[in-house]
Amino acid sequence: MMNYSNDERILKKILKDIINSTPGLKYAIIIDDTGITIMSESKFILKSPTEEEISVEKIGAIGGAVFTAGEEQGYILGYGNIHLQITEYFKGMIFSLKVGKGILCIATDKNIQIGLVRAIMNKYSKKISSVLDRYLQEDQGEIKKELEELFSSDSISHL
Repeated sequence: MMNYSNDERILKKILKDIINSTPGLKYAIIIDDTGITIMSESKFILKSPTEEEISVEKIGAIGGAVFTAGEEQGYILGYGNIHLQITEYFKGMIFSLKVGKGILCIATDKNIQIGLVRAIMNKYSKKISSVLDRYLQEDQGEIKKELEELFSSDSISHL
């Protein structure tokens, strides 16, 4: 059984609220600034759970890279930081918004109202930012603690 922290439950609920807020939203994904998927929610289930995990992980990783590249492009042009990145494809759209130490990515159908998606993302962005920043801070503390335990253990002296 997976034990979710309070922050994870809050983020999961926000993603569910986002995905159910209007028709045409397919995926809502929160990634950290390295492109690692922290949490995701989708409106439909693909045939096998592993397929979905793989696709969401890929969307997250590529989304992070594209966002970073777009940010770099903005610096070169003197535009500053990205607020919202929208990529339009022939069959759908991806919206990416910086939320604190992460990025919120939403994949949609082609005929979605851009203004509505922007409004939904802006509505939840501050809450996601504060929860995500706290969650990632705790995560770092946990990793640090585990590393300290690993390196201070007696087992390492026997190597």
